[in-house]
Amino acid sequence: MSSPPLSLAVASATEATSQVLDALVTLAESLGTPETVAPALAGARAALEGAEAARAALQAALVAAVAALGTAGTAGPPGLDPEGLYRALAAAAEAAAAQLERELRRNRRRRRGLWAGRTLALGLMVFCAPLLSLDAVRELLGVTQECHLVPCLATLALLCQGALWALGTSRRHLATAVGHQRHQALRYRRLARATAATAEATAEATAEATAASAALGTLEEVTGHLGDLVAAVTEELEVARGFAASAALLGDIVVALGTALGEREGTRRLERAARALPGGE
Repeated sequence: MSSPPLSLAVASATEATSQVLDALVTLAESLGTPETVAPALAGARAALEGAEAARAALQAALVAAVAALGTAGTAGPPGLDPEGLYRALAAAAEAAAAQLERELRRNRRRRRGLWAGRTLALGLMVFCAPLLSLDAVRELLGVTQECHLVPCLATLALLCQGALWALGTSRRHLATAVGHQRHQALRYRRLARATAATAEATAEATAEATAASAALGTLEEVTGHLGDLVAAVTEELEVARGFAASAALLGDIVVALGTALGEREGTRRLERAARALPGGE
């Protein structure tokens, strides 16, 4: 995720680097024609002022970006993979939810069995109570009037009903727990995705900060060389003895910038200007 202040500061610094390099080339080329040195020197000083402002802005933006990057990079101890941890927690929550759902299905089967037992006990009780009140039926079955069949059926029906109530409470708790585990799994998956996005944004911010640091270094180097040449030219203007020292310094600048910037139009023009001066190779 790009930081607009840093990207704008990098663009300004890159533009300032180009302007400083152009001013350096112009000043170097003017050394061969002394009447053009004064305006070239004024342009170089103006370029230095603009470069200093761009350098300060980029440095401030880079410090802020690095501070924000350091804050984002404190997500956990070294070696810890937050995304993997969240995905593992999500998988554990899913497994717990699946186990609870299996228990919920067993609860339903038990409730169906108890409901059938209670219904059978009530049916037998309703059927047997009037029959056992008849003397002929008791004599046929060989039971006495004090037979405990109906109370036993009533007790069985009450026990089944009590177990049904307990299983109903358990079913509600299990359903709530399943919902909670599903919610936790969803939350952990979201956190894993957010962590992955944060890691990607951190990598992009790191790359941007690295590029900004390189841009700052290039600007400082080019600005430093221009400042040295401006100081040398100003000193030689005061003594009016030519620009031998400036030409020698320019040769060193050409070598340094050729190494730092490589082949580009500004460095090639600077090299040609250095060769055109008296004593240039």
